Amino acid sequence: MFEEIRPIAISVISKVFETMFFISLTPKEGGLTEEPEFLQAPSSILKGEIGFQGRYKGRLKLYLPSDLARSMACNFMGLGEEEVSESQTSDMVKELCNMICGNLVCELDRKTVWNLTLPVSGPISLQEMEEDNNKGSGTTVEFSDGGQGLRLTVHFEN
Repeated sequence: MFEEIRPIAISVISKVFETMFFISLTPKEGGLTEEPEFLQAPSSILKGEIGFQGRYKGRLKLYLPSDLARSMACNFMGLGEEEVSESQTSDMVKELCNMICGNLVCELDRKTVWNLTLPVSGPISLQEMEEDNNKGSGTTVEFSDGGQGLRLTVHFEN
């Protein structure tokens, strides 16, 4: 089942980033890298998370550098960087999780009625991110936009 999700997740996240934020992403091949690209920049990390339930039950988690999230919020709202607050950036990460998860579960099964939880967003440490990735079974995809990267994880519950 996880093999089925990876190409769908890559397609969905690429489309969302291109159409909503004008950012072209490249998926990284293979597994997780020892040191993800976005951790090399002196930026804090934001985590967005949303739960889903339908044919499958689980959680979608998105990790991205706060600098990238702020830039995306600017693009999304048509504001300058000095005009975007931390709460607006956090809200944009929540909406991003909602858009990605909604599209992903619909691509997995269009006939199922899916329920999504309210998304949450906030800062996370590198250690917490690594511990988070080891919870449950699922699939993880890392992306790069040429200068920064992000990580998408979909965990499934039994």
